[in-house]
Amino acid sequence: MLFIKQLLSSSGLLDSKKADCSIACISTSRPIYLAFDQKSDYPMYVVRKIDGAPALKSHNIHTQIYKHAGILVPQPLGLYTYAGEEYDIQHGVRGLPWFQLKSRLRSEEERTQLESRIWETLKSFQAAISQTEINKSSNLKPHEELRNAYEGYQKAGENLNSSFQAIVEKAIIELSQEPGSPAVPQHGDFCLNNLIIDSDHITVIDFEDFGITSMPLYDHFTLALSLPSSPTDPVNSADIFTTPPIIAAGQVFGISKDVVCWHFLHHLLLRLGPWSTGEKRKPYRAWLKKVLNCFLTEQDK
Repeated sequence: MLFIKQLLSSSGLLDSKKADCSIACISTSRPIYLAFDQKSDYPMYVVRKIDGAPALKSHNIHTQIYKHAGILVPQPLGLYTYAGEEYDIQHGVRGLPWFQLKSRLRSEEERTQLESRIWETLKSFQAAISQTEINKSSNLKPHEELRNAYEGYQKAGENLNSSFQAIVEKAIIELSQEPGSPAVPQHGDFCLNNLIIDSDHITVIDFEDFGITSMPLYDHFTLALSLPSSPTDPVNSADIFTTPPIIAAGQVFGISKDVVCWHFLHHLLLRLGPWSTGEKRKPYRAWLKKVLNCFLTEQDK
C-alpha cells in the first residue's frame, strides 16, 4: 500500500514528522485506507478511491453536512488525484468502531448510558442536516412514501399474497388521513457500524446511503434495530416501533402513535427493496424478511 503514502505525500499531507506512517486497509465493497502515525491509536487520514458517481455523491454530501454538523462528522480534506485516479481524503477521528468497543461494555448501566448518547447524536445530526441545502422540501406525504417503498419491494422480486396487500392498503389509507410529515433527509444507514465512539464524543460516518428517503423515523428504526438492547429474534424486533425512544421521536415529528407502525412498515419495505439485494447485505436481508413476516402476522390478527 505504498501508493497511499505516495498519494498523501504528493497531496502535501505528509510532513517529515508523519513520513513514517503505517497504512491499514479495511476491505469492504469500497476499500478504506487508514494512515496512522507512530504516536496515535487512531488514524490521521482516511482515504477512499472515487470509483464512480455514487462515491463522488457521497463525498459531496459529506462536505455539505460538515459545514453545518462540524465535529459530528469527520473533517473532509478534499479530492486528490494520484496516478490518474481520484481519492477522497478526510481526517481520521478519535474513538473506536462498535466491533472493537462492544467487548468493553462491562455493565447494563454502561450500555444504557452509551445508548442514550447515541440517541442524542442522532437528534443532533438530524438537526444539523435540516439546516443544509440538502433539505429542500418542507413536507412529504407518508402514504405516498409507503406506496413507493411497496413498489420497490415488488420490483425486488418478492412474493406477495392477498393478506400482505390488504395490510399495505390499510396502512396507505390510514396514513393518507394523517397530516403531512416534515421531510427530514435520512442518513440511510444510521447504525452502530457507522459510528466512531469515544469517551466523550460520537462521530457519524459513511454517507453512501444518505437521502435514501426523507421519511422521518427511518434512521430511528435503523438505529433501534442495531442497538445492543435490541432483541435479535425477529418476533420481538418486529415490535421495535413500540419502544419509548421511537414513540417520543414520533411525537416530535407530529406522528400519531397509532400510525408509527406504518412508518416502520415503510422502513422494512424500503430496506427490502433494491437497497439490500446485493450479496453484501444478503444475511441482513434474510433477517429483515423474518422481521417483516412477524410484523405482518401481528398486524393480521
